[in-house]
Amino acid sequence: MLSDYEEGSFIKTHTKKILFVLLIGGFMCMLNETALSIAYPHIMVQYNISAGTVQWLTTIFVLVSGIVFLMSAFLIQRFKTRKLFLSSMIFLILGTIIAGFSPNFQILMIARVIQAIGTGILVPLIFNSVLILIPHEKRGLVMGLVSFVVLSAPMFSPVLMGFLIGFTDWHWFFLMVFVFFIVTTIMGMVYLRNITEVIHTKLDVTSVILAAIGFTGIITCFSNMGENGLSLNVILPLIIGIIALISFIIRQLRMEHPLLDIRVFKHSFFSIGVLINVVNIMIIFAMVIILPIYLQNILGTSSFVASLVMLPGTALGSFLPLLSGHIYDKRGPRIVICTGIAIMCISMIMLSHLSETTTLITVLVTICVLYVGSALLMSPNQTHTLGNLESKDYASGSAIMTSLQQIGGAIGSSLFVSFMTFGQTRYLSNIINPNSMQQINALLAGINFSFTVGAVMIGFTFVLSLFLKKNNKTVMKQD
Repeated sequence: MLSDYEEGSFIKTHTKKILFVLLIGGFMCMLNETALSIAYPHIMVQYNISAGTVQWLTTIFVLVSGIVFLMSAFLIQRFKTRKLFLSSMIFLILGTIIAGFSPNFQILMIARVIQAIGTGILVPLIFNSVLILIPHEKRGLVMGLVSFVVLSAPMFSPVLMGFLIGFTDWHWFFLMVFVFFIVTTIMGMVYLRNITEVIHTKLDVTSVILAAIGFTGIITCFSNMGENGLSLNVILPLIIGIIALISFIIRQLRMEHPLLDIRVFKHSFFSIGVLINVVNIMIIFAMVIILPIYLQNILGTSSFVASLVMLPGTALGSFLPLLSGHIYDKRGPRIVICTGIAIMCISMIMLSHLSETTTLITVLVTICVLYVGSALLMSPNQTHTLGNLESKDYASGSAIMTSLQQIGGAIGSSLFVSFMTFGQTRYLSNIINPNSMQQINALLAGINFSFTVGAVMIGFTFVLSLFLKKNNKTVMKQD
């Protein structure tokens, strides 16, 4: 065992290696989270399930990880960095093994839940470690690096999955990822040290249960909305979810040591930043699910070609955070965040006018525009939202940001699939025994409707972004 002095010296000397190990773990988490989307059409056929059902593979992942994110402030305070990292890797390895050998949809869902627990532990740990290890004046660039690593996973995973599907079964993807998890775990055992002060706090289980019920109810409502309309199994989960979340908020405000200190929402920069982040993630998760369906079911491309069409956009989205983080350090948040949102809005308007004759190059360019906008705003927005909090609020702020980001992803994937289903159903409402061409046109109408709603949502966040302070160093004083 190292002394406190030796431990501190090791951390200072090996900061880059510590961050490298954490970022590699984060990269592998995002590989798991996004890889299956390109295989959804195949999974739907293999397990004879609908689009509304298959999207739960994404929804359950981000829902469970989001709930674990809510506990991250407690976990980071209660356990050492090394233990948290190794625990997350164990869950990820176990879930990956089960997914690799899953014989049916139910087992695959269980595997996704286990993987999500590991992701929920690791991702907040990365953000919190950056806030602790990196000085304020360099956080924009380092957050850009974090975004680059995390966003580059969606660039590789769909292409790799699409390539594998062309030659073998999608299960093999998880068996390949398993090897990388083992290597990352070994690296963590060598380089990771505790970088936070351990406090013996207690977990408020009631708060966790209330949050889980609340988010599950709302996401279930959005998931069922497209196929069932405003029926009881849509309205009832929504009511239960809202009541549970209100109870959760009241409990946090009354507790001396809450699970999450939601008083950080009193800062306007934090509230606006979280909302911008949630909408951005909702749109990206919707794209990951809906665009492969459009490319394969409407344009008739293969899984591999669909992944290649999405590759340039995700590549740009991976590299641009490095630039946007640098711009943030020099110019502040407003110019880069507002520009990113405006670019996303333009691309969503273009996507809402897709047709069966739209060329692949048009889709490719439009996706590139979307990911450029998302990448420009993501890193500066996260840095501005978290970096201007007081140090005592880092853990709660990171937990809120990352948990709502994941919940936003779950809501986005389920909500936009529901919008797509609603538009599809509306198109077929006056058609008896539709033929195959009418079915395709109905699906296209649903896709365009979902993208139209997305454009409206992004337009709303653009208005909010205009209220961000120009000088991030004086935000706390002004608030």
